[in-house]
Amino acid sequence: MKDPSPAPRRADPGAEPHEAPDDERAEARALRAFLAAMELRELPRPPAPEPVVPFEALPPIAPGVERAIAAAALAANDRYLETFLEPSSFCPFSRGGRSRGLTQRYVHYAATTELEPLYERMLEAAREPGKAVVQVILPLVEVAPDAWCRFCHALTAAGNDRLRDRLGCEAEVFAVAPLHPELPYSTVNPHALIPLFRRTPDPTIQWVRLDALDALYRGRSADTVFVDPGNVAAFLATPRRTPLYDQIAETNMRMAARLGLPEVERALRDMARAARESYARILLSDEPPEVAGGGCPRRHQHAPVTDASPPRPALFERDGKWALLRADELAPGGRVRVLAQAVEVVAVRSGGEGGDLHVLHGRCPHRHAPLSDAVVPGDHLVCPHHGWDFDLATGRSTGVPGASVARFGSWVDEGLLWVEGAELGAWSEREALGFRDDDDVL
Repeated sequence: MKDPSPAPRRADPGAEPHEAPDDERAEARALRAFLAAMELRELPRPPAPEPVVPFEALPPIAPGVERAIAAAALAANDRYLETFLEPSSFCPFSRGGRSRGLTQRYVHYAATTELEPLYERMLEAAREPGKAVVQVILPLVEVAPDAWCRFCHALTAAGNDRLRDRLGCEAEVFAVAPLHPELPYSTVNPHALIPLFRRTPDPTIQWVRLDALDALYRGRSADTVFVDPGNVAAFLATPRRTPLYDQIAETNMRMAARLGLPEVERALRDMARAARESYARILLSDEPPEVAGGGCPRRHQHAPVTDASPPRPALFERDGKWALLRADELAPGGRVRVLAQAVEVVAVRSGGEGGDLHVLHGRCPHRHAPLSDAVVPGDHLVCPHHGWDFDLATGRSTGVPGASVARFGSWVDEGLLWVEGAELGAWSEREALGFRDDDDVL
């Protein structure tokens, strides 16, 4: 039986273009009229959830100490911008933006985990359309990079919701680029490398006005473009420029390759370390700006040294793991200084019956006094020279905000206390400070 439907027409490559039949034009007109008559209702936007704060509040410090910390944080950020980011043009707009007053920086000492101060800072920035980039630096905050990124995005979403209510904005005001000294990156493509250049000395929230981004990327983005069907040929014939974001990413990757990624990483680590050291000098100064709430818990004075002998060598190394000592050597509150893989550590058993074993770096970060001199009241280790104390389970100081001593994973096997050589090596390469026997550690 013959198929009554007409055979499909084949396009003739050499044929002249022809207009659509009248019935097709009529159908298009009817569709346009239908769409124009539709009532489009905007669905209510669900409110952004309140962010979960991924860091602990810092202890209160005196106003003078806080001002000194803020000045040191800005100085560390200046060094990052002036010696790394801008000379290598990793951000081609940074220097110009700063010179024209388009950027603004704040330091937020997080003595509380309340978010209202950050929301107020966001509102203040939104009321200044001339500030395209706003940075809020949080010195001394300890937070993992992935948790920091989630927090920054959640905070910005919730903050944009508040701006709609407070300022009557229909669109979002800010985008966010989280900055952190340990952002992970990859070399698989130029875009995956970008987090390397965002390794600021301190965790930082960077808000960028979306209207400023739109102006910057207009005509240079990779966004979807809607073109009238009648203008497709002309659109395709127009040369398209490489999207600006792609161009910057590719340029940065070439520059990083020329400098050498290990050198870039080292420079950024040095900046972060220098920032931490500057905060330590302020918090632990013999003559802090205001002693109350800042500086050493005790004045610098010599205390009796209980273990002035050199650290004893670890027992042996096996398959990249170091046996430090026999576990039963350490009574509750006991501590022994050991040298393993050229790293000085202190093995400690917490106070009380059946105390846990811990392994920490063997020198106090304040004046490098041996922590084998320390006393161990319960689950804390206290350096007797100036009163620095450290939580054995985390290595963090409870008396000096932002201070900590490195803690290494350890376990007991065959009656011996073990640590991983790889962990010691990674710490030594990243953080080791030079120490000589003739240093004035006290």
